[in-house]
Amino acid sequence: MQQNISYLQNNGLEVTDMKNQEVFWVKFPTGYRIIMDRMELTGLVQFFKLHEDKGPGVIEMLYRVKKN
Repeated sequence: MQQNISYLQNNGLEVTDMKNQEVFWVKFPTGYRIIMDRMELTGLVQFFKLHEDKGPGVIEMLYRVKKN
């Protein structure tokens, strides 16, 4: 799990462990915030890796559109 957190932090996101690596507060570079569990955080990492040719802002927009 720490690798996932580090990966997101290296891509400009703030990740705060809210509950013993079970619940996380994630803040994107634009200020968008979301609470995620372990599975959602892992899914976000996979989404970033799938789109790693794009910047964090573009990936955020793609993720937000996908989520809704």
